[in-house]
Amino acid sequence: MIAIADYKMGNLASVRKALEYLHLECRITDDPDFISRSDALILPGVGAYAPAMKALEEKGLDVAVKKFAESGRPLLGICLGMQLMLTESEEGAVDGNIKGLDLIPGVVRKFPSEETVNKGLKVPQIGWNKLTDVRGSILREDDYVYFVHSFYCDPSDAADAAAYTEYGIKYVCALERGNIFATQFHPEKSGEAGLQILERFGRRIKK
Repeated sequence: MIAIADYKMGNLASVRKALEYLHLECRITDDPDFISRSDALILPGVGAYAPAMKALEEKGLDVAVKKFAESGRPLLGICLGMQLMLTESEEGAVDGNIKGLDLIPGVVRKFPSEETVNKGLKVPQIGWNKLTDVRGSILREDDYVYFVHSFYCDPSDAADAAAYTEYGIKYVCALERGNIFATQFHPEKSGEAGLQILERFGRRIKK
C-alpha cells in the first residue's frame, strides 16, 4: 500500500490516478497511523512553502513523514513535496528562512532574475524540460518531464542530486538519498516517462 499524504496542498487526484493506472495500491490519507503502517509514502505538493509546513504540522504529518523516512521504506516527494524535504526555504522568508522537514540538507531558492528574466524566461517555470546528469535509480537520462515552480532546490551535498535540468541556470531537479526520492517535476503529469518513474518507485516496495 502506498500512502499519499493529504495536507490539502497536493495534486492528490492526479497522483492517485497515475498509481491506479499502474495497478499500484494506494490511498489518500491524513492519518499518521495509517502512514506509519504503509509500504511506501508519497508527499505531493502544490502551493507556498510556509502554509504547507503549517498544514503538515497541524495534522502531525511532519512527524509522520520524518518517522517514515527513518524507517527505510520508500518515500517520494513531488514538486513542493520535494522542497519541503530540505532544511529551509527562502520563499516567504522575513526574519529568516522558513524551516522545512530537514530530511536532506539544503536550501530552497528563488530563480535569480538576472539568469531568467533577463534571458526572456518567465517565472514560474511552466512546461516540459529535459533531465540531464542523471544519477537517480528511478530516473532516466534525457527524459522530458513537466515542471511548474518558481523556486528550486539547492542541496548542501552534491551527492544527493539525482538529476539536473536548465532554466536560466542549471539546477538540481531531483534528489535521492537512500530510501528518499524527490522530483521537482510532476511525474503524474509527465506522460509515459513520468509513469515509468512512478512504476520504478513502486518496485522499491519490499514484498
